[in-house]
Amino acid sequence: MASYHIFASTRTTQPDPVALLAVVRSAANDPGCAVGGISPHFTAKKAAVWIASEIAAVQTAIDTAPALTPQRQAQNAVDAFPIECQALVLALIDQLNIIRAALPSPLPPITPAQALGAVRAKAGQL
Repeated sequence: MASYHIFASTRTTQPDPVALLAVVRSAANDPGCAVGGISPHFTAKKAAVWIASEIAAVQTAIDTAPALTPQRQAQNAVDAFPIECQALVLALIDQLNIIRAALPSPLPPITPAQALGAVRAKAGQL
């Protein structure tokens, strides 16, 4: 049976929900844990009963999670690209790799992970 706990935070900004969820799941020792709310009130749900150490760890996670900024929001969107967007980026990289291989001094190919990582990094710089 699910167990809920309500947390009050002193934070003045909204946390990045993706980053918050990752640290809360780790702090609660529950990969299926969920958290939601609007500063300063958050509710977390997990499968087992909450113990004091988990409550303290989740409170710290909520209080210290990075703030949601336009850059983090863009990076989260890149991480969740639908398959057609990933295909577009990778098709362009395939074309660049053809050009890179044809240079007088050929350059190594750009990997899919490097390409998507570069898009994510650029989103964080805007």
